[in-house]
Amino acid sequence: MNKKAFIIFALDDQRYALSVISVKTIIRSVQLTYLTEAPDLLLGLLNLGGTFIPVINIREQFGLPQKDIRISDRIIIADVSKYTIAFIADAVEDVVELEQEPLDQSVDIFPGMEKFLAGISRYNEHSVLIYDINTLFPEQTIKHITDELKQIEEPA
Repeated sequence: MNKKAFIIFALDDQRYALSVISVKTIIRSVQLTYLTEAPDLLLGLLNLGGTFIPVINIREQFGLPQKDIRISDRIIIADVSKYTIAFIADAVEDVVELEQEPLDQSVDIFPGMEKFLAGISRYNEHSVLIYDINTLFPEQTIKHITDELKQIEEPA
C-alpha cells in the first residue's frame, strides 16, 4: 500500500487523521466570536487577521459530548472545497506517513460516522480513523453555514 502524509489529532481518547494537503495551518486556542442565531453545526467565528473563518463543531458532527474550549486545545484551519473552515481538536499529535487500510468490523466507531471514514491505520499503538475532509464536511453543509452567516450581522 502507498503511504500518505496525515495530520493526527485527538478528540477525547480517539485519534483521527486528515490528509495534510487539506490542512492550511494549526493555531493555539483563541477566543471565538459566538453568534446567537448561528446554525447548529457552527461553534463560532475565528478572526484570523481580519478574516472571519467559521469554526465547525466537530464534536457535534462526531456525536461526542460537548466541552468547554481549553487553552491547550488546537484550532485546525483547513480547506473544504472552495471554503476555508476551522475546527477544534483536543490535541494535534503529529504529522506522519500512514498506510490507509480498509475498515474492518473490529473497530469501534460511533454509529453513523462510518460514512465519513476513508480508512483506518495505526499510530503509536492506537487505532487512527482516517477521514476525507470533503466527506466529513460536505460542500453543501459548509455553503449552507456560510450563506446563513451572510444573513447574520457581521460581528463587531
